[in-house]
This record gives sequence, C-alpha cells and structure tokens, in this order.
Amino acid sequence: MTTREEAKSLRRRLDQLANEFDTGINQRYDLQFISSEELKLGRRLRRATGRLLRRLGLMRPLPARPPPPLEPWLTELSYVDYSVAAKPLLIWAMNIDRDELRSACGRIKELQTGSPGWAPVLVTDVADFAFFSRLNWLVEYVPSLSAPADGYFEHKLRYLAWRYRDVPALSVTAEIKGDMLLEDLLVD
Repeated sequence: MTTREEAKSLRRRLDQLANEFDTGINQRYDLQFISSEELKLGRRLRRATGRLLRRLGLMRPLPARPPPPLEPWLTELSYVDYSVAAKPLLIWAMNIDRDELRSACGRIKELQTGSPGWAPVLVTDVADFAFFSRLNWLVEYVPSLSAPADGYFEHKLRYLAWRYRDVPALSVTAEIKGDMLLEDLLVD
C-alpha cells in the first residue's frame, strides 16, 4: 500500500471512530453541584417550594443553562519550547511492535526538526514511557485490559478519534524517504 493510500485509510478509520463516539457521555457524567443535604434548612425549603410551583405551572420555568464553552485541548507540554503557533499532529501507532515503534518515532522526530511548528501527539498501545519521555511528545496511552474492563480500549480509541478529529494525522508505519518533509506525510 502506498503512503497516500495508507494516509487515506487512516483518515477513514479515524472518522469512523469519531462518528461512533457517544458525545452524550459528557452530559451523563457532568460535574455535580452542591447536594441538598449540605444546604441550610431555609435554602432547601425555598428550592422545594420553587420546584412545586414550577410543576403546578404557577411559576415560569428556569432558563436552560447554556453549555459551557469548549476549552481548547492543549497538546503542548509545559517543559518543551514549542513555537507560538504550534499545531497538534496526531501520530497513530496502534498494534505495532515496540522496536518498530522506536525506530519509526526516531524517523518522525528527525522529520520534525526539518518541519517545526508541530506539537506531536502519539496514540499508542505500547507502554514504553521512558522512551516516549525523551521524545518530548504528548502520549495518549490506550491499554488493552482484561474483562470486565475490556471495552475500555475501543471506547478510548473512539474518544481520541473524536477529540483529535480536526487534527492532521500520520500513521507511524508510513514510508519515510530521506528528502521528505513532515507535511508530505500528513492526512488532512
């Protein structure tokens, strides 16, 4: 498979995973507010009275809370000096051998020096954190767990594909030639 075909295949896979992600999970597991038990008696009575009046239709309903603004998903590491306009770059490295991953990351790191302005994010299932810390890349580790948590792997893959859905992606198995730039390998 050529580099361009592999890039298109990766983008299709990422789009499919992002579409499968259940965005309602953020609403189901929203932050909890102060419980009624922590409030004083007078405040609890006012709340209960307000709820009763709304149910009876004697008081207008509360306006819907606007959703919180989306916070940017930062990929830069605080101890690495990225350029001001560093853009995230997703490096997909799932189901790959540890030694093969190390050599591929070394080649991509060399390309990164020739194409500054990228903040790489490595998505992998390989637990080689000492090596990853020397790369100065953000690492999204996706572990394979045994039952009953075996569904976590696919759920996290879908979440990461959704989280990085607008980010250029690069397969770690892409064929890298000596005269290439990092931009030549990216999937938009």
